[in-house]
Amino acid sequence: MRALILRRPGLPGWLSEMLRYQGPNRLAIQMLAWHETLYYHAIATAVYAEAVGRALGYTGEELEQLTQAAFFHDCGKITWPSALVSKARLNNDDRKLVNAHPIAGEYYLREYWPDVPDTVCRIVREHHERADGDGYPNGLKDGQIHPLSVIVAAVEVFTALTEHRPYRDRSFTRAEALAELERQGFPGKVVRVLAGIKEMAVGRVVGK
Repeated sequence: MRALILRRPGLPGWLSEMLRYQGPNRLAIQMLAWHETLYYHAIATAVYAEAVGRALGYTGEELEQLTQAAFFHDCGKITWPSALVSKARLNNDDRKLVNAHPIAGEYYLREYWPDVPDTVCRIVREHHERADGDGYPNGLKDGQIHPLSVIVAAVEVFTALTEHRPYRDRSFTRAEALAELERQGFPGKVVRVLAGIKEMAVGRVVGK
């Protein structure tokens, strides 16, 4: 099963290196086993987050932790029933599961990867927090949210909007997704960097 992740076609080389440790690789396998959309969304989010981080001047350990957290940001979803993948309308019980996945993700990271950096766990826990306090799970506001969490949050929304989802008629165009990021109040510098990335192709980011 280890080779399933490490040698999967299209996996970026840096991601293969990141998953070389048994714990992170086992968690990645669980993500793929739960649903392919979760796994490929994780790759897309990590690729874009790495590109955005580099463009904003992050290097070394900070860039590595940003990328790690971007890949594992939704790992808490492996607790969900698979029916939630395509469910168009969520009831109150569904919403409770959804709102708990950042916390579940931190628990899974610490279980599978005992020496996971605290910053990676914090980003995973905060990737649905919003500057206006309207996010979850803790309703944090601007200034309380880690700057790397903000990047992952913006990139995650962008990738989710532009990917296919069975519960909506069509994906957002890139322009529509960028406009939605602006509407939601994400930092202009992050939106501008994403706007400058032309496309993602087989595990790499292609510039204009």
